[in-house]
Amino acid sequence: MPPAVSCWRRAGDGYLPISAFGQRVKRTVNYRMAPGADVPLIVDLDGTVLLTDSLQEGFIRLLFRNPVAAVGSLACLPLGRAAFKRSISRHRPLADSVLPQRRELVEFLKAEKSGNRKIHLLTAADQETAEEIASGIGLFDSVAGSNAKRNLKGANKLAWVRENVPGDFIYAGDSAADLPMFLAARGAILCDAGRRVTRAVENAGVPILARMDSGQSRWRGFLAALRIHQWSKNILIFLPLFLSHAYANAANVAQAVLAFFILSVLVSATYLINDLADLDADRLHPTKYRRALASGNLSPGLGLIASMVMIAGAVAAGASLSTGLAAGLVAYLAGTLAYSFGLKRVPFLDVSIVGALFTMRLVMGAAVLHLRQSPWLLAFSLVFFFSLALAKRYAEIRAAGPDSPIRGRGYRVDDAILVLAFGVAGSLASIVILLLFVTSDALVSGAYSNPLWLYAIPAPVFAWQMRIWLFSHRSMLHDDPVIFALRDRISLLLGALMALSVALAL
Repeated sequence: MPPAVSCWRRAGDGYLPISAFGQRVKRTVNYRMAPGADVPLIVDLDGTVLLTDSLQEGFIRLLFRNPVAAVGSLACLPLGRAAFKRSISRHRPLADSVLPQRRELVEFLKAEKSGNRKIHLLTAADQETAEEIASGIGLFDSVAGSNAKRNLKGANKLAWVRENVPGDFIYAGDSAADLPMFLAARGAILCDAGRRVTRAVENAGVPILARMDSGQSRWRGFLAALRIHQWSKNILIFLPLFLSHAYANAANVAQAVLAFFILSVLVSATYLINDLADLDADRLHPTKYRRALASGNLSPGLGLIASMVMIAGAVAAGASLSTGLAAGLVAYLAGTLAYSFGLKRVPFLDVSIVGALFTMRLVMGAAVLHLRQSPWLLAFSLVFFFSLALAKRYAEIRAAGPDSPIRGRGYRVDDAILVLAFGVAGSLASIVILLLFVTSDALVSGAYSNPLWLYAIPAPVFAWQMRIWLFSHRSMLHDDPVIFALRDRISLLLGALMALSVALAL
């Protein structure tokens, strides 16, 4: 296993720093030679050695593991930020966690260490947290952090240096809070420092020894974390509109479009929450480590706040449009949170929840327009998406290999045959239910002039499901099945055949 509180990705038989794969350095500029080895190097932690904030990471982990303790720690905020940090760290939420490091700085520190330079970690993070993280890095001659009464940030950090580190020093930091340290240092190492900080250091005449910028756009990372491409799944909300032939009414179409965007905002918020819950698993995943929150491109605190604002806005907007839609949004949110907070680790219950969440899109589409809901259609949706979710799980199990764990899930490698059996059975059952929907509901509705064409729909649906399971069995299903369908030409052709069948039936 990789060392605690460092960020790694499996490579062959060992582990390599994940930042070597995920971090892109815009530039690292050396302005002049560093002072002699007798001048110590003092390094900040959050945003400098780490590409994330340890306090935010600790609070997020505590929130998902022990929500009562996390909420209780907020009561320490009136006592000061240092007391709040101590209340979080005493639960050791970062034990055995993975945190993204700034690889270039770590390599720089190793080189300076080999030249006999003293390197000290001085951070506003709590002392216990700082020591835990430093032990995983193994480079520092000393570690100093905040205690329950003193927050080592800004001027307090400089005062600590004056008391404990006589003489000159070099400082590596990242933010405006580090300016007192930068301006008092003999040399500065800037890590993703903004223009204002850089200009202040330059104007003070402090030599900038190196500047290490990741070159990552925070806004681009935030938009990527919203998974806007996943909004395509919310097209299901329009299905009741079309099946009931209510699309001739412009008001109905407008309401359905508004419901689509409201639901999409809520879904993006739940993706943020799910990514926060999956930080460690994503950082050890072959591809998910690139996600904005996992890579450190988006701070966990911003992700949590943004998700809360988006959830509140979506539910309020839904309530103004329809009480049924608002109830559906709340139910969808509850199901997603239950999934993110632990049910996704319960085999088969996780995929059942996924099927239910997809089906709730149909329920909300009918509720916003006050339309009748077909029990056959809802049953088909439940079983159909249950099968697709199992196809994705089966692909993950196949890709993991015989000796690799299925991180973040409750499945084991030897569960593959059982997942395959339930998934294929669900696929077959969904076709039977679809035929019952056509026979018992669509044919007798009187809305089709040539209803027999509806019997042609199950064929392309079944063909597509067989294609999904074939790709899953061959470990070729690398995307969500719905996203795969939108990028696969054969899937699009089968979808066009379904649409043609409906058009001929009309």
